[in-house]
Order: sequence, then C-alpha cells, then structure tokens
Amino acid sequence: MRKLILAFLIAAILIMAMPFIVQVRKIGGDVKGLSNVEVNELMKKMEIGWNDPSFVYPEQSFNYAVLDMDGNLIYKCGIGAETIGRATEERDVIRNITVGDEVVGKLIIYSELDNIQDKMERVLLKKYLIMAGGVLALLLLVLLLVEIKVIRPFDKLKEFASAVAAGDLDKPLEMDRENIFGAFTEGFDIMRERLNESRERELQMSISKKELIAQLSHDIKTPVASIKAMSEVLGAKEDRPAVKEKLDSIGLKADQIDGLVSNLFVSTLNELNRLEVKESDMESVELEKYIRQADYNNRIKEMEIPECVIICDRLRINQVISNIIFNSYKYADTDIYVSGITDVDFLTVSITDRGGGIPVEELNLITKKYKRGSNADTKQGAGLGLFISKELMENMQGGLEVTNADGGLRVNISFKLA
Repeated sequence: MRKLILAFLIAAILIMAMPFIVQVRKIGGDVKGLSNVEVNELMKKMEIGWNDPSFVYPEQSFNYAVLDMDGNLIYKCGIGAETIGRATEERDVIRNITVGDEVVGKLIIYSELDNIQDKMERVLLKKYLIMAGGVLALLLLVLLLVEIKVIRPFDKLKEFASAVAAGDLDKPLEMDRENIFGAFTEGFDIMRERLNESRERELQMSISKKELIAQLSHDIKTPVASIKAMSEVLGAKEDRPAVKEKLDSIGLKADQIDGLVSNLFVSTLNELNRLEVKESDMESVELEKYIRQADYNNRIKEMEIPECVIICDRLRINQVISNIIFNSYKYADTDIYVSGITDVDFLTVSITDRGGGIPVEELNLITKKYKRGSNADTKQGAGLGLFISKELMENMQGGLEVTNADGGLRVNISFKLA
C-alpha cells in the first residue's frame, strides 16, 4: 500500500510538472529567437529612406534605436541605451547602417533581457503555484484515502482488540471487504466467536463442577448426621468411661466434618450466586440461644447482649456464630467472653478469646477465601469459615471485623437494627 501511494505521488508530480518544463523551454527559445529576417528588412528600409526627411521608422516586434555616425540619437522606441558604450554594456545587438558602401549610422536592437526575465519569473511563479496547488490537492486526496481505507479500519481493529483483551467477546466486528484490513477483519471476528464459545464451555464446566461439589457436600451431611446421632445414642447407654470417651470423640469428629462440609457447601453456593439470605426481624435475646447452642464445651464465661430488635436470617446467623465459636475452640482453646453494644443503626456483638491473637498484618487476611493465620499450620481447615461468615453478615446488611483485644482474638459481628 505504501509503495502504491509513493508511485502514485511521483507520477502525479511529474504530470503536474510537464507544463512547467515546456513553458520554461518555450520562454528560453523566445530569448534566443531574434528574427534575422525582420532585422534585415528593417535595415533595407532604413538604407532606402536614410536621406529622405519624410522617412518614418517602422514598428517592429522588438525595440530599437538609431544613431548617426557622430553618436547622435535619431530615433528610439522602447526603453534602452542611447549610446554605443551603454548598448555594449547591456549586451544589445549593434548593426551598421550602410548606404551603398558607406556606413552612415548604427542600429541598436535592445535585448530586453530584464523584461524577458520578468516575464519568465511571472510565468514560472504562476506555473509553480498551479503545480503546488495540484500536488497539495493530490496529497489531500491521498491522505483522505489513507484515512478512510487504512487508519479508520485500523482504529476499529485496535478497539476490537482492546475489547477482546478486556473480555468483551459479545460485540461482533463489522466486516468491510473494501478496506485493506478486510480479510483480517473476518479472521479476527472468527477468532472472537471461537474465544466466546470456549469461554462459554469453560463457564459451563465450572458451573457443573461447583454444582457437583455442592451436591456431594449436601449428600455427605446425611451420613455424618447419622454417625453423630448413633454415637450420642451409644454414649447415653454406655457406662464404661473409656468406651464413652471414644464415643464422645466420634461425635466431636462428626461435628468437625459437618462444619467443614457445611462451609464447603455454602462457599460453592455463594460462587454459584445461590447463597440466599431471608431477612426478618428477630429479638436480640435469641442470639444468646444460638451462642449457647454453639458453645457445647461451655467455654463462654461472660455474655451480655443489650435487648433490641435486629434484622437477620436465623439459619444464617446460627451458621455464623457456630463458625466463630468453632474457630475459637480449634485455634485458641481458652475461655470465651461475649459482649454487645448498640449505636444509632447497629448492634455489635463481640466474641473474644484469650489465645494470644494473631499478627496484625494477618487480621485482614483471615477473612479472605482459603486464607488462614500463621498459627493454623497444624490445624485442619480450608480457610472458609470466617470468609463465609463475613459474606453472610454483609448479605444481611451487617458486617464482620477481626481485631486483637484483651490478650486474644476478637470477632465483631454487626446487625442492622430494625
């Protein structure tokens, strides 16, 4: 394309320059083309009428002057030299006027080089302006063609590439076979369609995988609940301390498995955008019931929650509290203290242990998905408990925050007041 444009410009410039070159050559010919026939005719006329007082000097295509042998000016037409010396300086043509065999005067033919030069300059300037205007118009035409055929299609391709890079694969690329990128346009749009199909397949596979995990997690909970129930029944009937201890251990492990599977199930539902929260008004005293139910090892030593009406989902808040208490059991294994405070819009319940807390730089980390504190290396877990709890609290118009306080870790959960 660039070579074609360059060749087109060179050809156009040469075509525009031809009249200019021809005119220069013509003017140059005019400068050198003094007619000898016309000069000889004038010489004959002056020879015949030299001694005739009534002789009238004829007009010619050139300007001239006539001098006698003493250098006196007899006749002059046009602007030029009036002496032989001046005529020689100005390179005028000087001819002898003879009558018979006697030289009676001098004929000075003005060269008019200055006039011819001015004429040439005017003509050259005119031709130059015409040529420059033509070339400029041609360049503008070429630039317009380049803008329409190259730059605009290229800008469309660039915008399309940026959109694809940003993940927008739904908008098709308009095909224009007339521009230079026509073939590429079709190829790029086919690529977009293939990428979009591949992304859809990947998305469907991911959804199917998550649905399978959610289904398996749900199915596992049933046999785990049966194991826990059987261990409780056998434990109630068993009098031998050693056997009873093992049955209690089975129940605790069943609780642990149930908690992990519940977290995995809820996390998967959250990724599938199926984690529903059904909000309703609830008395704050019901929170104490859920906290006591989660504290099956009776680690809570103090609990004081002000009476108010909050907005929450009973099923989800039970899950949040169970996660927090279970984490305290697993990582701190100390007494637990619960307190609450209200402000204009929220009830904040603080659950605090005495396990030493965690490094400050990890406080925001442990509420992220699959993130755990540095003290969790020897403990089983997937890093989902606090992440799910925070997501649930935010979905209930509340919040969850983790801080170090009173020699341990404090989890603050906030409820929107009704």
